[in-house]
Amino acid sequence: MVELITVVEPKLLKRLIELEQEAFGYGGMNEWHLVPIIRHGRVFVIKENDIVVGEVQYMLDWDNPGLAYIIGVSVSGQVRGRGIGTKLLATSIQKLFEATITTVELTVEADNVAAVKVYREKLGFEVTEFRQNEYGPGQDRLVMVLTRDKFTGN
Repeated sequence: MVELITVVEPKLLKRLIELEQEAFGYGGMNEWHLVPIIRHGRVFVIKENDIVVGEVQYMLDWDNPGLAYIIGVSVSGQVRGRGIGTKLLATSIQKLFEATITTVELTVEADNVAAVKVYREKLGFEVTEFRQNEYGPGQDRLVMVLTRDKFTGN
């Protein structure tokens, strides 16, 4: 089940931080990042047996209010490879497109073949740019964009 988080609950916040740390280590979100994103952005979670096993955060682009940027996606290692992350993304993107969003953008490690494949083949994202050293030396990223009319994940 995918749901939008609108209330900051300590137990849920702890679980989101655990998922972030598992996926991104020191680069993962913490309470100082997640609380404002829950309150002012969009955070969706997916549950299995009432346990949060994945989450995705979005923010709006101030220069293009129809654009939502995926800040991060994390899925528990215990459930990876079962399509749960794809379902989370497809459902949350669909909800954004049903609102005022017309475009979703993200960056992904250039060598993260599995993620690029999901974004491209299962959801319809297209690579639009390569950013060298986006997050520091050797931290290259692909920019991927999905427009409402190209969305294939529904």
